[in-house]
Amino acid sequence: MKDKIANQLLESSLISQEQLELALSEQGKSGGSLGYNLVKTGAISENAFAEFLSQIYQVPAVDLDQLEPDENSVELIPSEVATKFQVVPVRREGRTLTVAMANPDNIFAIDDIKFITGLEVRPVVATETAIKRAIDRFYDSADSLAEVMRDMEEDFEIVEEVDEDLGLAEAQSEDAPVVKLVNSLITDAVNKGASDIHIEPFEKKLRVRYRIDGVLHEMMSPPYKMKGAIISRLKIMAELDIAEKRIPQDGRIKIRIGSKKIDLRVSSLPTIFGEKIVMRILDKSNLQIDLTKLGFQKEALDKFLKAIEAPYGMVLVTGPTGSGKTTTLYSALNKINLPEHNIMTAEDPVEYNLDGINQVNVHEEIGLTFASALKAFLRQDPNIVMVG
Repeated sequence: MKDKIANQLLESSLISQEQLELALSEQGKSGGSLGYNLVKTGAISENAFAEFLSQIYQVPAVDLDQLEPDENSVELIPSEVATKFQVVPVRREGRTLTVAMANPDNIFAIDDIKFITGLEVRPVVATETAIKRAIDRFYDSADSLAEVMRDMEEDFEIVEEVDEDLGLAEAQSEDAPVVKLVNSLITDAVNKGASDIHIEPFEKKLRVRYRIDGVLHEMMSPPYKMKGAIISRLKIMAELDIAEKRIPQDGRIKIRIGSKKIDLRVSSLPTIFGEKIVMRILDKSNLQIDLTKLGFQKEALDKFLKAIEAPYGMVLVTGPTGSGKTTTLYSALNKINLPEHNIMTAEDPVEYNLDGINQVNVHEEIGLTFASALKAFLRQDPNIVMVG
């Protein structure tokens, strides 16, 4: 079926051969279906691919993002089954259950759903990415919490934590449920390849979202009564002032998950319903500071190397969150990090330590701004300066 889909996409001029090869390469690296990787690499939009699947399978397409979950239908298919087969119940009409599927030809999934529900199954089609989002959104937060905490990470370790007597037993006790939840949440985000974790308080809900491949996905809603304990626990871990809730704060958490050393950049922001926490995940084990391993095509790599090795000039690296800007900059510095070069960086904050390079962490609150750092660099006899 994969070859059929690929051939028809090419024949329809919906994708090019180069885009197909890039998606197949990404599929070989990170897994997933061909369709998932075509959407992920930007070869085709999600809506266009859904319409294409509708024509291939001769079933209607459904926009799951615009669909409110039908609780009666959702209860018919357990979350484990929905995740296993990548299906989402849409609605029930009499003895017929409409189910969104990435592959409506999967007779094994259809037969299992018929057996579980005792209903006839009417398949409609949606993209795999849309189904993943819908599963996260449709199913009860208790299921998500249970899944995250089911395999509690025994290897989770805080490498650096401030030792303060804050009188918050619930937020500090290693056996407290909130500690286990926070540890599990971070571990789950790292394992899913998230670049950021958002913990957002609203009037009657606490929402947790992960940014994966540049897109935010709602993952769970912990019990609202745990809001204060979760925020306090994270502020303790990040060495923030837990008594100060009126102004934004920034901190850092260093942890070890198994053999992985992880840095978390933590930012708190006061909102009308409490403090929002965003954590940027910096996984040192995934840092590839080798330009030849970043996916550059040969022509582009040759041009980039020529630019960074020039005796003068400026190289500007831009892109969305999680696109690899820092990795690209650090890889470039690593390439030109030679004994005859004095390399200075001004960063906010320093994300990774690079041997042989003078890295300065900007602290605007004490007057160490980008401007003052650059002014000081001029008196340090620099060859190369990086600002990021």
